[in-house]
Amino acid sequence: MSGGKTGGKTGGKTAGKGSKRAAAYELTAPVLELDDDGGMALYEASLDGGWGDGAPLLAATDDRIHALLAATPYPGDHVIGALPPRHGLATVELVAINAAMAGVEPAAFPYVIAALEALLVPEWNAVGLTTTTSSVFPMLIVNGPARDDLRIDYRAGCLGGAAGRGSMTIGRAVALCLRNIGGQRAGETSRTVFGQPARFGLCFGEWEERSPWPTLAERRGFRTDDEVVTVHGGKGVFPFADVNNDHPRDLAYAIAKTVAFPLNNWFLELTGESGQIVLLINPMWARRLGEAFPDPADFQEYVCEHAWQPIDAFRPGNADVLTAKGRVDDKGRVALAARPDQFVPVVCGGLGGLHGVALTTFVQSEMQSARVVR
Repeated sequence: MSGGKTGGKTGGKTAGKGSKRAAAYELTAPVLELDDDGGMALYEASLDGGWGDGAPLLAATDDRIHALLAATPYPGDHVIGALPPRHGLATVELVAINAAMAGVEPAAFPYVIAALEALLVPEWNAVGLTTTTSSVFPMLIVNGPARDDLRIDYRAGCLGGAAGRGSMTIGRAVALCLRNIGGQRAGETSRTVFGQPARFGLCFGEWEERSPWPTLAERRGFRTDDEVVTVHGGKGVFPFADVNNDHPRDLAYAIAKTVAFPLNNWFLELTGESGQIVLLINPMWARRLGEAFPDPADFQEYVCEHAWQPIDAFRPGNADVLTAKGRVDDKGRVALAARPDQFVPVVCGGLGGLHGVALTTFVQSEMQSARVVR
């Protein structure tokens, strides 16, 4: 099995040319020789060496690595970038090794590269997110026509439990790249207090066909037929539910008040100018909200307008800090964020019409998107 640390980029030529080019490339990563005992030796080695994530891995054989390399137009020694926190160079070969261990199929490999390209954009603040005491981690949102073919989960259980290969392996491959190429280790290079389940990898799609609005990718400037990965620096999965509001505007108001909880990271900042919070809207709610807000910008503006807390909701010491930061307006309100576009709706999930989820924000990070290149 080839060994090494990981990284990568996307694209693709014709299958014949790609396969010929990949086969001609000579792998350079160290090789780990293990007895074939059903995978236990590999699993134990990954735990002992610290390059595993605690769950069993697949062997990154030369054949499997070459198959992944054939799915991208980039040569194996192409450098995608330096992955923090230890700034290891993410070559396409090293990314392919981690993707192979995660079980990524060749057609999905360009998504791993696109995700790494997106999180390496400086405004995403990868250094801060990989070293902080926060639980924040890359959360991948997929748009485009290949969601079903690659088994990207966007219906029931899309955040966990649906078991789509694309969702589980793409997210895990990115996490392994940060671990093995970037050197992210909890308690060492990463000071995260709690971590979160998404540090195993989180990747899901938007249920575009059930959305009353343009897709997330379209709203971010891409075409409807583009395959796009958007990377959000999410602190965790914050669920909420409602059966008390019949009018869609009342529902939107309740969502706004729910995400403006007093210990939201945004209230720790001097301003609410940076960061996004992703609002996952189930298809039933989406239909209702789309009737009241045909333009998603109107929904975002309404949520932003009502996402605040009265200064009286905070104890005196806390209120003094917020006042000193200039966060209190002339009506005694503390706004959660500065702009409507910081509230990002994404339609996904099952057809139970009472649940929503917020992917809360680290704040000091701007969501980034990259087109998948084949």
